[in-house]
Amino acid sequence: MGRILAKDTIGRSPRLAGPSEQERVPGRLHIDGETPTWQRATKRFITLVKYLEEVEVEAHRALDYVPYTDEWAGAAWSELYSIDRKAAAWATSTALIEFSASYWLDKESSVFLPPVTYLSRLQSSKVARQKALSRALKDVSRWQSIRVIGGTGFNGYPRVFLGIYLSSSVERDNFKPVLQAHVNNCQCAGVEAHTLAEAVSVAGKPTHKTNLVHRLGQQIPGLESNGGISEAGWEKQKMATALHGGGWRPYSFGSSI
Repeated sequence: MGRILAKDTIGRSPRLAGPSEQERVPGRLHIDGETPTWQRATKRFITLVKYLEEVEVEAHRALDYVPYTDEWAGAAWSELYSIDRKAAAWATSTALIEFSASYWLDKESSVFLPPVTYLSRLQSSKVARQKALSRALKDVSRWQSIRVIGGTGFNGYPRVFLGIYLSSSVERDNFKPVLQAHVNNCQCAGVEAHTLAEAVSVAGKPTHKTNLVHRLGQQIPGLESNGGISEAGWEKQKMATALHGGGWRPYSFGSSI
């Protein structure tokens, strides 16, 4: 694909953010007053998380904890399980949709986009996806969604995963407009990665604790291990740093009511 930014703005070791997204990065991640490389920002962020894990915090919900600490990880799983338990009581089927984007600034030269810039591009389709989803499920009386930003690696660049509990069964074809909304509104999204076969799966009646909630939770940086992000792998640590640096929550909920 063509260049999205001038190649000389980031070099081969991408900064945490490109020029247009630098204001999103909090000052505590800056080094010498400047936005650092992704690698240096990750090391600084993990050091900060480890320090905060040593501070006692009395809280009960994930939003009350410092994100990506081990306490936050436990509370986040509790929130996910709570949603799953309630939805599994009435849902008759589930669906999982995966949204991705290219992280190459210039594939021929092996130059990557800055991760915060990439995430900004990936999330540029969010409103369009939400509207398309509401239209696609207009005949479903009740649905509950969990949206996750994370994944298994891909050089540390995350994807968006949308899990949906449904009160009635739907065909995969129903979600074609949702995929198209992403491709149309995210300049980095490729058509070939967003076919129904590649990006959508459906399953029958869920039983708590569902495979869906486990699959979603394990995509979130810091939830695949018992020790928060400081015990996670390097790629997940990079993801968490990019999400924290750009101010994105790693998971959120939506519903028909």
